[in-house]
Amino acid sequence: MNKLLLLLIAAICLLPTRGMAQFDEAGIFFGISHYSGDLTERLIEPLEFNQAWGLYVRKKMSNHFGLKFQFTKGLLSGNDANSSVESGLWRRNLNFESDIYELGVTAEYSFIKIEKGSNGITPYVYGGLAGFYFTPFTKMGGKTYDLHHYKTEGVEYSLYQFAIPFGAGLKWHINGISCLGLEAGLRKTFTDYLDDVSGYYPTDLAGYSDGESGNVRTHLSYRGHEVDANAAAMPSPGEQRGNPDKNDWYMIFGVTLGVNLK
Repeated sequence: MNKLLLLLIAAICLLPTRGMAQFDEAGIFFGISHYSGDLTERLIEPLEFNQAWGLYVRKKMSNHFGLKFQFTKGLLSGNDANSSVESGLWRRNLNFESDIYELGVTAEYSFIKIEKGSNGITPYVYGGLAGFYFTPFTKMGGKTYDLHHYKTEGVEYSLYQFAIPFGAGLKWHINGISCLGLEAGLRKTFTDYLDDVSGYYPTDLAGYSDGESGNVRTHLSYRGHEVDANAAAMPSPGEQRGNPDKNDWYMIFGVTLGVNLK
C-alpha cells in the first residue's frame, strides 16, 4: 500500500498546480498489455496477452500538438512452455507474471486539424517518458513466490524503472463533446529483469535456504527437472540463463474514451 500511495502522490505532482481546469480532456483507457523478453521466443506471443486499464488527461498546446499525462495498470507474463520444441527453451521451464504500474507524460502530434465543436478523425504519433513499478512473481507447488526476493541470479535490481513510451493512434472527435480513440504503443525499458531473467546462474545456489522444505532459491532459478526427467540436477556455476545483451520491452494496446472538459 505504501508503494501505491507513493505512485498516487507522484501522479498528483505531475499535474499543474491549477488543477483539472488546465486540461482540455480527461478519459479512461481499456486494453491489453504484452511483454517481450527472455521468456518469449517470439516478439508477439498470443498466449501472453493480459488486461490493462488506465486514466489520462490531455492538454491541447496547438492545432497539432498536445500533451498527455497518464496512469496505466497492466499485467505482464511469459512462459518457456510456449516456446517451440526446436528452440529447446522449454527445458529451462521458467515462467513469471508481473503487475506493472506506469506513470508517464507524452507529447502528441496530430496530422489533421479538427475544428472546435466538429466531428473529425485524425491519426497521431506520440513519444515521451514514463516511470514504472513492477512485481515479478511465479507459482510453484501451489504457492506464489516473489522472484525479486529470492535473487535467482544473485543480482539486486530495482523494481522502480524508467521507460520511453512511443507509438501511434487514431482519435475520433465527436461534436466537441467526447473523443474515442485507438492506441498502440511500445515501451523501451532500461532493465532486463522484468521477467527476473537476464544473465547467468549464480554460483551459490545450493548454499541458500529460507527454512522451507528443500532449497527454494535453487528450485526457482532452475526448473528443468519438472519437465525433463533427464535434466541435470543443477546447472553449472555461471552457465548462461538468459540473454544479457537485450533489455526487456512491454507493449500497451487499447481503446480510449475521453470527455471534453471545456
